[in-house]
Amino acid sequence: MKHFRFLAIFLFLLFVIVPAVSAQEYTVRSGYDNPPPADAMARTPQQVSFFELPLWVILAQLAFGIPELLLFLKLWAWFGIRRVSGGNVLEQDVRARIYEYIRKNPGIHLRGLAEEMGISMGTLRYHLNMLRLTHKITINEDVASVRFYENNGTYSPAEQQVFKHLRNETTRKILAILIDKPAATRAELASEIGITGPSITWHMKRLEGDNIISTRRDGRTIVYEIPAPIAGYLSREIRSLADARAALF
Repeated sequence: MKHFRFLAIFLFLLFVIVPAVSAQEYTVRSGYDNPPPADAMARTPQQVSFFELPLWVILAQLAFGIPELLLFLKLWAWFGIRRVSGGNVLEQDVRARIYEYIRKNPGIHLRGLAEEMGISMGTLRYHLNMLRLTHKITINEDVASVRFYENNGTYSPAEQQVFKHLRNETTRKILAILIDKPAATRAELASEIGITGPSITWHMKRLEGDNIISTRRDGRTIVYEIPAPIAGYLSREIRSLADARAALF
């Protein structure tokens, strides 16, 4: 109610008093009707500082200037306009939900966020940009997609790559097999998952490009392996995902 009275007074001053003052009639007389004396000396105006003005002028300026400043600040706060910073960025409900969803689903991409959270692309892009500018999230970008992660040093670049691939169901199955059965061949992977050899090759090229797997030749056959540093971390995440799925069902 208080804000409404304040706004009503402001609108009254804006639309009633100002036009009324502006509508007053003025009489303009030519200065040539009263020419200066012939012996008058021209004077050059001298600039004076604000504090050299008469005291009543200074007081008048302060009396009107301070209320104008307070009015501006009150309107600024009343309309909810404020600077978004790292300290208050998560006070917005939608943005806080997006951040929490990314935290629980590291490596999720833009379309996945939009579909799973039911948020329009425009709104989502705006809030993601605010989260990035305030360093709440970080991204991992490639030619196919942009993946989002919380930005608190939780994940190394290699771990971010792992999360990206774990979000693909087929790739996740391939990695789970390689954890249990190192040095598997393309034919073995295709047989266990139930997809074609060329499909396995496509997934393996993506994994190899991100240094998640390595290949070596065993006789005439190429086998796939997961490097030891990645294998330990990947094994924990696959077990964690399996436990989470078991808890849901």
